[in-house]
Amino acid sequence: MSGFSSDFSMLNGDGVSITLAMFSDWLPTVFGQFPDRSVQIEDVEIHYSNDHGLATFTEIQITGTVSNQRSSSAVFLLTQEKALWFHLIEKWI
Repeated sequence: MSGFSSDFSMLNGDGVSITLAMFSDWLPTVFGQFPDRSVQIEDVEIHYSNDHGLATFTEIQITGTVSNQRSSSAVFLLTQEKALWFHLIEKWI
């Protein structure tokens, strides 16, 4: 979780707003749950200033014969040490 800003928030594909605390509580519950899942990232575009980065991309998750896709945008806070994930918006395709 060290790559996330303490102010991280996300709007998931179902339109639900999630805080960093909610995300960090959820993440361990799904770790290893889908060992056959592959994730592909396509159509990546990155824009940045001195203080922020914006990445847009398409994420494709494949589990067996089931595939789902989402269009995503992520905002990062840029520091001298690293980029911290600040905000994520996902939309089902």
